[in-house]
Amino acid sequence: MIPFTTSPEQKIRVYEISTKMAKVGLSVEFITDTVAMIEECEGLHDLMVLWDEETDVEIKDEILADIQDEIDRHKELPHGIQKKPYISFDDLDRIAKDIMEFKKSLRDEVDRWGGITKLSEKTGIPEPSLNRFFNSASMPYRTTLYKIANALKLTESQILSKWAA
Repeated sequence: MIPFTTSPEQKIRVYEISTKMAKVGLSVEFITDTVAMIEECEGLHDLMVLWDEETDVEIKDEILADIQDEIDRHKELPHGIQKKPYISFDDLDRIAKDIMEFKKSLRDEVDRWGGITKLSEKTGIPEPSLNRFFNSASMPYRTTLYKIANALKLTESQILSKWAA
């Protein structure tokens, strides 16, 4: 497989789109993480172009959430072979329920602290991505949990002990 490399024309387009992202209020951290990963991730490049060309606000929000997922996934990549425990299919419903209970309690804490908009500003994570995070039963990324913990000034044991993937 040949690795993806952005062409000079694609790089110019990425810089133009990143300027548009800044103008709509996306965080510098989000934009710089995205641009830095574009060099090696064709899918992220394509998502950025889709975001630029899309006119429907809801779809643009979904694309932003997809971009944040890619950023978090990339940051969580292992640096070697890892053996992880087997999760039985029969346990998935219970695990999903536990995750949603955890996210509900965390969301309550966020709401007491100042809400999703304030959390987005403090963490640099786009609001659509935070909304997806709190409304899905997916296992939270450690990167996301650390950003939330730092924003809310929570200790690692308060937020990460059980749900850091």
